[in-house]
Amino acid sequence: MPVLFARLMASCIAAPLLISLYGSPVVQDQSAQPAAPRSIKPVVKPTDENFTAAMDKIRATWVQEFNAGRAEKVAALYAPEAVIMRWDGSMHGRDSIQALLQKSITNGAHDYVVHSLKSEHSGILGYESGAYNVTLRTRVVEGNYLIVLKNVNGHWWIVAHASTPNPQVR
Repeated sequence: MPVLFARLMASCIAAPLLISLYGSPVVQDQSAQPAAPRSIKPVVKPTDENFTAAMDKIRATWVQEFNAGRAEKVAALYAPEAVIMRWDGSMHGRDSIQALLQKSITNGAHDYVVHSLKSEHSGILGYESGAYNVTLRTRVVEGNYLIVLKNVNGHWWIVAHASTPNPQVR
């Protein structure tokens, strides 16, 4: 500590001495133009209109691409870190979700029909809940779903998706 104090004192004494010997300290040239600000990508604030339009598009694309057998197109609607929760377990991450969707398609799931019941957003988060029907090989399954979306730089991504089939009537 004494060495640091001695250096600090020396600089406090040396600075005025140097100024008195060599003149005023160097001052930045005031005529120079200020540096141009770095380009900043504007953040798109979610509005009711762009959330509703995005939600409608996500829902329609999800159903259309699933029914066409294109699991990769459905998985592209999910954030990289998304989670899907179903009756048979949970999958984390877009690649795992794509594999799960492909397995459903390969096992005969088709003719998804989705009915939105409620959707809204606040800030960068939104949700939609509704009912669905999907035809399996031997039966039609009816159930309910909830998806959570997050807006990242103006793009809405599915970050969580839960679906639960209704109990079978026997």
